[in-house]
Amino acid sequence: MTSLLIRRAPGWRGVAVEAGVVAVALLANFLVRRLTLDDLPVATANAHSLLALQERWGLDWEHAAQRGLDDVPWLATFASWFYVWGYLPVVAVALVVLFARWPHDYARLRNALLVAGIVGLPVYALYPVAPPRLTDLGYADTVRGSVVDGLARPTDVANEIGAMPSFHVGYLVVVSVVVWRLTRRWWVRACCVLHPVVMCWVVVATGNHWVLDLPAGLALALVGLAAASRIERKAGAG
Repeated sequence: MTSLLIRRAPGWRGVAVEAGVVAVALLANFLVRRLTLDDLPVATANAHSLLALQERWGLDWEHAAQRGLDDVPWLATFASWFYVWGYLPVVAVALVVLFARWPHDYARLRNALLVAGIVGLPVYALYPVAPPRLTDLGYADTVRGSVVDGLARPTDVANEIGAMPSFHVGYLVVVSVVVWRLTRRWWVRACCVLHPVVMCWVVVATGNHWVLDLPAGLALALVGLAAASRIERKAGAG
């Protein structure tokens, strides 16, 4: 078991094991979604409380971010596409490439993502927060009606009231940190910095997250990365 935590299993056995891990993660996400289906009133109340906190701290930037999209139509299209294609496809490609070429780094990435998910999903269940687009506060859903709408929020999988924390930000920070460590190419490292930064703007501007969801997603990433490093150290000491 310890060996599987720090490296992938070889051959088709490794593919089967990792596919099983993904299946379990998807099942957990589905179960949390089912548990919170009827929590929209609670999630909306939590969203109002979160916004009130942001207003006290001067962090209520959501409307300003959305006005930027109103002024530049092509930017709204870019944001919608980036929201979809800049998230799970990027995570999936990173996992596949690392699985094939850098098994040790793959294990680090997989462990960090799993721990982040294990920590984040209970937060979704215990503290559901509606995104700005689902409140009555005048925020637009810029993704709805676009060509990527169905891909952005698959009906049977997406957790519509899971704004806090932002997995878009958390998972991309994890990927960026792991990829940064295994390359010295300047342009790859530049992408590692820019990608999660752009996603921070995108998730707020499209009405899918509150500003405070972003540091919560970052915290999720740091917990996952710290746990992955600890797993490596303990396995090495053993």
